[in-house]
Amino acid sequence: MPYTSDKPVRLRDFIRVGNLYFSVVGYRNAESVKALLRYAPDENGDREKDGVKYKKLSYEEAINVGKRWFSESEGIFRVPREEIDEVFKPEEKLEEVMDSEVKKVVEFFEGIPREEMGVTGSRLIGLKKEGESDVDFVVYGKYWFIAREKIRKGIESGKLDEPDEETWERIYKKRNPPLTYEAFLAHERRKFHRAFVGSTYFDLLYVRGYEELERGFPEKIGRKISFRKIRARVVEDRFAFDYPSVYFVEHEEIEAVVSFTHTFAGQVFRGEVLEAAGWVEEIDGAKYLIAGSKREVKDEYIVSLTLMEKEGIRDFLIS
Repeated sequence: MPYTSDKPVRLRDFIRVGNLYFSVVGYRNAESVKALLRYAPDENGDREKDGVKYKKLSYEEAINVGKRWFSESEGIFRVPREEIDEVFKPEEKLEEVMDSEVKKVVEFFEGIPREEMGVTGSRLIGLKKEGESDVDFVVYGKYWFIAREKIRKGIESGKLDEPDEETWERIYKKRNPPLTYEAFLAHERRKFHRAFVGSTYFDLLYVRGYEELERGFPEKIGRKISFRKIRARVVEDRFAFDYPSVYFVEHEEIEAVVSFTHTFAGQVFRGEVLEAAGWVEEIDGAKYLIAGSKREVKDEYIVSLTLMEKEGIRDFLIS
């Protein structure tokens, strides 16, 4: 029976179609759900659910397995609502995934309503691999900013630890950005969306509240114009940690710089000057620079020149 609910499907939910699991990567999902295929059955898979072994798919593997839903023009999957068998919502499943590691994170964020937080990723759908301990922790809407401030104060007070060198290097290798490690670390350390509570590492992930779903970047296919590099001052950063991350800028042509990779979330703040390279796209008559069109990018980037000057970092790109 197709999934039905009064609640819209939103970013960081998961959906199941048969025995395939997709992560939701957009907010406007009234007709079809914008998603990425993440897990599929595989006899050599390293995780198991209901007696079936599963594998976490690479982007290329996902396209091959789920080609019937793949949208070439968007580079993502579009799953018709009527084909969805189950929706997994982080805020609804929190109690079900509450192991000792999740409990430590939840208790740290005491004071934030339980219904405004949850856990996404493999834990949410019951496909956590044995030995995995990282927690992908979601907080919704205005409460996310309260949670981020709690992390900042927690690190300052010693209740939390910021990632150690080994963890930063692991994240850098995983993200594989075009930035030097020094530049990457300078940006990351001021974001306050990663931390350890005891021995448990967690990411703090932003998702809009249900009342905010129509805000932000227009989720439409743009007309690609040209590859450009710009420098501009950021005038609005309220969507800096969203997906996509959006930085409205003071520029004669470009409305905003946009990134679809978590690598550049929270990269620049209001009042700072950024440098960004990417593809200019026109959507509804406005031009946007897409600097991070996918998870790993080599010629697209966003940096805060203000931060680089403050930190004395002159060479921020890998040569």
